[in-house]
Amino acid sequence: MKHDVIVIGSGLGGLLASALLAKRGMAVLLLEQHSIPGGYCTSYRRQGFLFDIPSVMNKVGGELAESLESLGFYDEIDWVNIRNFAKYVYPDLEVVMPANDIEGCRANMHKAFPSEKTAIDRIFGEMEKLKRDLEMLQGGTRSVRSLFSLGLAIARFVRLSRVSWYDYLSAFTSNPRLVAVLSTLWGYAGLPPGKATALSLLTMSGSCYGSLMLFPREGFQCVSDFLARKLTGFGGEIRYNTRVTRILVRDGAAGGVQTESGETLFAGTVVSNADSRRTVLELVGREQLPARFVSRVAAYTPSASGLSLQVGTNLDLSKHDLMYAQVFYNESWEDGDGFYRRAVANELDLELDRIPIGLQASSLLSSKLAPHGMHTLHILVAPVSREYMSSFGTTNGVRGDRYRCVKAKLTEILIRKVESIIPRLSSAVLVSDLSTPLTFERYTGATDGAWYDRVIRAGDKPNIPSSRTPIANLYFTGTKAMGGGGMPCALMGGAQAARAILGRKGRPLELGT
Repeated sequence: MKHDVIVIGSGLGGLLASALLAKRGMAVLLLEQHSIPGGYCTSYRRQGFLFDIPSVMNKVGGELAESLESLGFYDEIDWVNIRNFAKYVYPDLEVVMPANDIEGCRANMHKAFPSEKTAIDRIFGEMEKLKRDLEMLQGGTRSVRSLFSLGLAIARFVRLSRVSWYDYLSAFTSNPRLVAVLSTLWGYAGLPPGKATALSLLTMSGSCYGSLMLFPREGFQCVSDFLARKLTGFGGEIRYNTRVTRILVRDGAAGGVQTESGETLFAGTVVSNADSRRTVLELVGREQLPARFVSRVAAYTPSASGLSLQVGTNLDLSKHDLMYAQVFYNESWEDGDGFYRRAVANELDLELDRIPIGLQASSLLSSKLAPHGMHTLHILVAPVSREYMSSFGTTNGVRGDRYRCVKAKLTEILIRKVESIIPRLSSAVLVSDLSTPLTFERYTGATDGAWYDRVIRAGDKPNIPSSRTPIANLYFTGTKAMGGGGMPCALMGGAQAARAILGRKGRPLELGT
């Protein structure tokens, strides 16, 4: 049987592209190496506790929102609307950043840094300007879009992509503490402030501060399950526990895939949600592609990964100030570049070093995630390289006794560090589970357990992301198609891939109908 489309990988980008294409009547087969859909958008149970890998999703606008709404994404999933996005905690300073309220964030920054009001106003003004530009390009703004305004927006994007976040902020302020607080989200960018582009962190800040922040009451697995149900409801098919080992190419065009079991499956179009390097260098093969394109992809650096510690506890976490999408806890004012440099060089001593930690008590957002009277706590440390973990008794991904001992030790260290915020936590842990870069690589297939497809450094040669490839009928989806990271970016890439395929087929481009 020949399918219209075969999609490799059921991350959000693969799921959304599949559902939208199936909705338009195409015969879609989605192949997933794991036993459940979702990639990084997933949940799992341990002893009655439901643990989520993601922490929060911001509500998107524009054409992507229309596509999601056409599937019932916001109506059929039970979402919790989070009042406050984050609390930034530093040694002698705390700043609360409300959700969907840029003015509220600005006002709280004024209170924290009254002498820097002018600098804060200018930076937040730039943030809002960029947010409007992005909404215009995504179709969220229904005003007349002149070529002139479009040109100004693109010029601003190019300018912001050429400078680092630190260099960008230096034009507004020389206050190192203000710079540190404004850079708190650098872990989301996958690069430290001295290397990440101003475009990435300004976009991210505007999105986090100026959007509704949502949490699925049943946990994030229900988001992936919802999209999977939509796909099968429209006549599509999903095969789990099916690893693709080769994309079949003939006469410069993709025509199917081969699986690990040796099965050959044919399709008129192939869509890959595997990471860029794996798709190009392993699944397609260098010999099938232009040398220049191969060299560019081979030079991509996968983003760093991290440690994700899930804890089930009988402590009453409602007595602590944790009602946020995330609490960013910084043990020192050390700049992000110093921490990142030591992390990727495997020079990090988690016990002795003062490290930034992310915290989320998701059971405070939804009581369905923990048994009655108990709570979940997610402790996040990033970045941590794959080499950091693989140096502890692992060979070719096989975990030995030493690896398990290291995980137990790291779990103990992280829980002890968090006790400065949540006293007596270590004596109230009922269950804990630590995910490492090796864990993420195993379950998602991402190279080195990377959280994002690749890093884009300030000053890198401009490379406009696209779902299209030099191979006819082969497309990228998810973050690969967008050049960024995070769930909205993955969904955007899924919609873009579907739009490109439908356009090629001469079908309507308006996916929201």
